[in-house]
Amino acid sequence: MDHRAIIDVVCKTGTEKLASEIGMLLGQDLICSDIKLTLTTKDNLFSNLERKKTALNRMSVEGDREGNCYLLNSISAAAILAGTLIMLPEDVIEDSANAEKLDGELEDAFGEVANIIAGVYTQSFVDKYNKSLRFIKQSVEELIPTKIDPASDQPFPPGNYYVASCNMAFGETDLGIQEFVVPAAIFDLEETSADTPAATPEAKPEPVTTAPEPTPEPEPVTATEEATPEPAAAPPPPPRPPFADAKKLTDVVFNATIGQLGEEIGALLGQPLKCSDVQLLMTSKADFFSNHCIEKSVFSRLNVTGEREGRGFMCVQVPDAVALGGTLIMLPEDQIEKQRAAANLDGETEDAYGEIANILAGGLTQVFLDRYPQQLRFIRTESETVVPTKVDTASEEPFPEGNYYLASFAITMDGFELQRILLIFPAEVFQLDDLPATAQASTETSANNTASAEATATTPAAATAPEPALGEWGGPPATPTTAGEAVGATTAKQPLAEPTGAPVVLLISDQETATAPFVEILSSAGLECQVLTFQDEVREQFQHHKILGIILIMTQVGEKGFASAIKLQSAGQPLPPIIFAGPEWTRSAVLRAVKYGAKDILIMPASNDEIQNKVTTHFKKAS
Repeated sequence: MDHRAIIDVVCKTGTEKLASEIGMLLGQDLICSDIKLTLTTKDNLFSNLERKKTALNRMSVEGDREGNCYLLNSISAAAILAGTLIMLPEDVIEDSANAEKLDGELEDAFGEVANIIAGVYTQSFVDKYNKSLRFIKQSVEELIPTKIDPASDQPFPPGNYYVASCNMAFGETDLGIQEFVVPAAIFDLEETSADTPAATPEAKPEPVTTAPEPTPEPEPVTATEEATPEPAAAPPPPPRPPFADAKKLTDVVFNATIGQLGEEIGALLGQPLKCSDVQLLMTSKADFFSNHCIEKSVFSRLNVTGEREGRGFMCVQVPDAVALGGTLIMLPEDQIEKQRAAANLDGETEDAYGEIANILAGGLTQVFLDRYPQQLRFIRTESETVVPTKVDTASEEPFPEGNYYLASFAITMDGFELQRILLIFPAEVFQLDDLPATAQASTETSANNTASAEATATTPAAATAPEPALGEWGGPPATPTTAGEAVGATTAKQPLAEPTGAPVVLLISDQETATAPFVEILSSAGLECQVLTFQDEVREQFQHHKILGIILIMTQVGEKGFASAIKLQSAGQPLPPIIFAGPEWTRSAVLRAVKYGAKDILIMPASNDEIQNKVTTHFKKAS
């Protein structure tokens, strides 16, 4: 039997024993199947950019050979194994696996699982191998496959490696692939690696004996002739990845991002938001406005900063933006539908939609920091409404002609028929500007066809004047001096008239009976109250009254109350002191309340004296 066959037998034996040993530790039936024994390189091992976030266990090798080896599992599989070991509740294990988090007690527990695996392979080599090798677990760390540089020494250096892998499963739960990675040299397999051919030594030329030539004497150099040392050349820029590799990497990161965005935006809205039918492609400005964005849409600018810079956009059709923003601030469905039908996004609905765009920008940033090799951040700034049929493709607005990366996906939310969200960025942001000739020709053809269609158009719609701008809060058309401005132009908001009504304290609650003790105490203090529900319009209160203070009363601290706080932020006026009242406050809930403007927190149920103290401390009568 040749040496490679011996190593295969030993590692296969160890891998087959993993199921029983780990299963015994966890008290669960574990299945290890599809065992593969291969020789490969670091480059090939990490060539699959869709590899999940990975838990890497470093192990030392001792005995007749010394060095390091590695155990690779997906983070989600590691969380399930570790959580099962320490008997965490199933929902907690599932949350950790879905979030791809392995820290604290989970990390320690997975270290125990890795100890068992190291022991199984050690015993297999003791039983069947003619050299003494021991594998000792050292540390656990997180590995982001898309950030690995094959030429670097991290997480381990380039070279040839022997990999024993298997697919692991708990009953119906697929844990994915586990890989035991050992440098080929430790198994004396370096010369037999198929990926790296053995080097052929170069023939040395025969020495030639010749008479030595006389060495010329160096000429003296005067002070004025002394050469000025040339400055050191700047290091060459890192090589650009081939277009196909850069595109595949970008696609992988956006696929991960879009899945996460659905969860984060859904959590903000308080209802499931499903993202599907993801499309990732290259486009041009002309193609984008001809085939992808053809309805009136809200363009939220996403500035890209970090190792590369650029300006992208989140594009959502206006009725969809109304549905998302209105749902966040809990507008009645009939009011949302009325605004959707009028394609009218303004006031508090517009501000609420801005919060959703902020969440999207934050989600993009987090995933790109986690998974993309370069450090990129996405910052949402202003938004504008764009009518695609009015866009001049030769202009610089809303963005210039060129090559762009487009990520689009359908969104589904209960109660509304929604369209697609479009995310478009300049190609150079993701190193995709080196477009292959075939793709370049395709986008140019699309642009030429669009230009030709525009040139031959004879319908009156082609010359339609721009829609008049809306006045403040979506009211009547603006004055003639502002009507007809270019699409997306912004008009400064006019200050609201000074309120003429009596000064009041606003009591906003999801349950009318919860406001009773506050009304009694405020009235006894000579303060007038206005009681509102979470769904009521707050802007008109600021138009008619001087607001001395606000008490936001939640029967349960949660999303509904915080959404009401967002409505207050969109009132367009400086806010007075706000007291957040509710039961069972947690540290994170308090921090969130402060973020949304809380001046103080009142824990409910509260005594009359506690309420009185908060009121007299923060609310002052109007002079």
